[in-house]
Amino acid sequence: MRRHLLVPLSVTVLGALLAACSSTKSPTTTATTSSVTTAAGSPPTTATAGPSGSFAKAHYTTNLAGVCPNPVIVQADWLPEADHGFVYQMIGGGGTQSQYTYAGPLGSTGINLEILSGGPGLGNGVNQPSSLYVGNLVKRVTPTLAFVSSDDSIQYSKQYPTTAVFAEYQKSPEVIMFDPSKYHITSLADLKAAMNGGAKAYVLSTTFSFVRWFIAQGIPSSAFIGGYSGDLEKFVGSGGSLLNQGFSTNEVYTLEHNTPNWNKPIGYAYIADLGLPFYQSSMSVATSKLTTLAPCLQKLVPIMQHALVDYVHNPAEVNTVLADYNNRGLGAAFWRTPTDLNNAATQIMLSDHLVANTPGTASIGGFDMTSVGAVVTDLTGVDQAAGITTINPQVKPSDIATNQFIDASIGLGS
Repeated sequence: MRRHLLVPLSVTVLGALLAACSSTKSPTTTATTSSVTTAAGSPPTTATAGPSGSFAKAHYTTNLAGVCPNPVIVQADWLPEADHGFVYQMIGGGGTQSQYTYAGPLGSTGINLEILSGGPGLGNGVNQPSSLYVGNLVKRVTPTLAFVSSDDSIQYSKQYPTTAVFAEYQKSPEVIMFDPSKYHITSLADLKAAMNGGAKAYVLSTTFSFVRWFIAQGIPSSAFIGGYSGDLEKFVGSGGSLLNQGFSTNEVYTLEHNTPNWNKPIGYAYIADLGLPFYQSSMSVATSKLTTLAPCLQKLVPIMQHALVDYVHNPAEVNTVLADYNNRGLGAAFWRTPTDLNNAATQIMLSDHLVANTPGTASIGGFDMTSVGAVVTDLTGVDQAAGITTINPQVKPSDIATNQFIDASIGLGS
């Protein structure tokens, strides 16, 4: 769900950034002591990153020329971070860095790949589903694919229908964080007991799908405090009495290692484990273009499967690229992803089984359609009850996700 900003921002700037993000991805940043030239110091507009990308050239060799658009343009749901690592893996080091864009040859496939930043790099009022129709307003291009979470796909299923073709995550990294010395939360019943007992949860917006779903499960709406913008100071300042929205791939490490006023263990419960197993940030296309793009996706999606396996098993090259790109301020002056954070995120992806083979299969990147169906049922009801008009009341699991392009021979052990 929409990422949040870990620096003080004016209300005007914050509002512009949040409007540019997906309705489901929650942004976070990590402050570092690395020196960086800000906009006032005129950072370079382009640069060449890190190693040569030789691994990508040697391993991603399927010919995509004449089959896929050139370049393939991927719209990210936030600024560059480890959650996007597998897409950067398809270029590796040596790509061209410019404001809100990382670009280079997609291995040795004969085409190029452009990765566009989300957040301030997307444009005010645009979200991931709409970007596939109205385009990226900053770069003035329409992406081929975008990171879209299934709750967004459901919410915009009438206005901007999208179909997910590749699932990076089998479990969303979205969590509810807590002080383990004060709370023990491993289930929805635990969360309800804590919040019905007076605990408050600090979230980006009380209109998010997961918040509305929690309220529908019996948690009082008054227990949620909107306005989280990555300002972990509120959590820290409460002495851990607050619960806090976050990502296991970001805030957890930040609080435990990069927050001097805390720097101690954090407890967290995945929203998926609390009963809402939505698919986070899946590679998606505009449903209206699915048939046209099918020949491309038949060859491109297996490359994504390989890239995800390669990235989580050996992330060093890409994690260095991500750190370098953000240190240059090319995403945003406030956004930093040091290599220690990126490495911790990649470890969490495996240890917490966020990245895993599709349930019941030996392949990676597919969707558990039973789980998709349950989320569609739950959120369709919640969204309709909230008066959401962008939803198709008859939306089906097969409308928002498909496994038709997954290569069953490519798995996490391959």
